[in-house]
Amino acid sequence: SSHALELNVKQFIETFGIEKCGFLTLTFADDVQDVKEASRRFHSLRTNFLKKHFENYICVYERMKSGRIHFHLIVNTRQDIRRGLNFRQIQARNYTSANKNLRQLWQVLRENMEKYGFGRSELLPVKTNSKGLARYVGKYIAKHIDSRLPEDKGYRLIRTTIGKKQLWKIATSNFSFVSEGSRKWRENLKKWVFCIEPLLKAHVELFYGISLKPMSEENYNRILTDFISPKWAYYNRETIINMA
Repeated sequence: SSHALELNVKQFIETFGIEKCGFLTLTFADDVQDVKEASRRFHSLRTNFLKKHFENYICVYERMKSGRIHFHLIVNTRQDIRRGLNFRQIQARNYTSANKNLRQLWQVLRENMEKYGFGRSELLPVKTNSKGLARYVGKYIAKHIDSRLPEDKGYRLIRTTIGKKQLWKIATSNFSFVSEGSRKWRENLKKWVFCIEPLLKAHVELFYGISLKPMSEENYNRILTDFISPKWAYYNRETIINMA
């Protein structure tokens, strides 16, 4: 998940331009530690605010050591918020170098966060580059995965733009690293599939009264799902791994 997030954050910034991307941190006004309440407030914010002002975003959920929940977002600001900004002055809490576009967004955040149960918010342009920020954001997921509480189970760690074609989304957590182990798994998977193919064809002829010769990849995948379950590779993993 962490690696896939890094790839997508990097592509997100390259898609919209580094000058039109911001790193937004959202905290709650009160001590929210319940994931359901955090999710409820974020859903309200997403529906009524983010959709209007930051239509494209990647949001990462983080639980602090104290148990308090907050969010980190990479947002597309649609306007240049980086031009003229002196990051050293910002660190010293001198905000005079912020341009008009950035100041307007700061004002919008101040005027609206309280409506949705949020407190302090911080929006800043990307300081380094797409690769640097991608690694920075990716570490939040890696850290949270290692420190999840039982009540966090089932809660989405990463939230993204809804209802839009995500041109920046180039990776998911459903991938395999290139390694000797993954190569061996794919080889054994192929052997296992060939072994059970006659049985699957017999099932098709028995239940559907049709013959699939040759069997197309589309039909084969459907049959695997129908007769074994969508998690057929997982349920048969021990047999597949131990094939000679």
